Amino acid sequence: MKEYNGIGLTPLFHSEISSSYMLYDIFNNHKEIVAQLIKDQFNILAENIYVSRECSYTNKGSIDIFIKFMDSGENCALMIEVKVHDYLSATDGQIGVYYNAVIEDGSFRKVYFIYLTQFTEENDFTEITEPKTIIEAKKGKELIKNEFKHISWEQVHSFLAQYYDILTEEQRLIVSLNRQWILYQCRADLEANKIDVGERGLENYFFDIKFDIRNVLSFGKEVYENNRQILRIDLSVLDEKQLDIVLDAIKAYTSSNAVNKSKQYKTEDLTLQGAKEFLVNMTQHIEEWKLLSFYSRLFHFAVNESYLKFNGTGSRGFSIKLEIKGKGEISLCTIYRNRIIDFSLKR
Repeated sequence: MKEYNGIGLTPLFHSEISSSYMLYDIFNNHKEIVAQLIKDQFNILAENIYVSRECSYTNKGSIDIFIKFMDSGENCALMIEVKVHDYLSATDGQIGVYYNAVIEDGSFRKVYFIYLTQFTEENDFTEITEPKTIIEAKKGKELIKNEFKHISWEQVHSFLAQYYDILTEEQRLIVSLNRQWILYQCRADLEANKIDVGERGLENYFFDIKFDIRNVLSFGKEVYENNRQILRIDLSVLDEKQLDIVLDAIKAYTSSNAVNKSKQYKTEDLTLQGAKEFLVNMTQHIEEWKLLSFYSRLFHFAVNESYLKFNGTGSRGFSIKLEIKGKGEISLCTIYRNRIIDFSLKR
């Protein structure tokens, strides 16, 4: 196929509708391709396949591609949500809304979901802002478990390449053009979302703390957001020993001689009330009791050390700030309501 300049193909594929319709046209006319996709992704044999698009559920939205099929005599459904602008079009909670709508319908024994996007967790986002589709996909996996797959356009085009011989001439042309455009768009979006990370790291503030927090908290993940290099830790997956290590690291930084310990903060009543409600809510869920001990000790420490500024209402989370001698106030860590804690490595 002839190669084109990707940017020149933007009028054809900028809308997600055109890319979605391309797949619908192929799937609707070549059910064997659908069957192989389902087998590859979910290891099941699909029969009696019916493909539709823009399947609507009242007050829930429209599912890009909706596939009904039979597996071992049982009715099953596969939803495919198509994204070609990971940095622009991700909708928080969309996967859950669609999935729950189909489950509540009650017509299917099994419901499967494919989230098709530019990027997946397999991409390297070093010094690049991570698209919100990655977060949405994680929520989908948590909700739907093994019936959920997050795949990229690169994977889809590799899959479709096996079937060029049975596609019509028009379909081959459209697929080729789409592949060229999506590859261009991926490169352009990654370039546009590079982060100019600040030069000042934790070592510039805490000169006497000799350990590297990335090594100490090696179970964390480095991400880049808002011109900051962040060490992000999902507390919900840590064991008690690892939680202790996180708390010890926070205490080590706050003990630094660089910290102005003559600074006096008073925790606001709204923050105290938010912290109480946060902890009380955790007591209602047995699976969170392990975390309850960590948060209780952390909050107690932050409130009782008067040179620490414990801030927030709990609606999104809390932060611990302190003043560095001669440099002013900085945030040591941000404690999010969703059991995530962030340390700014560079700012």
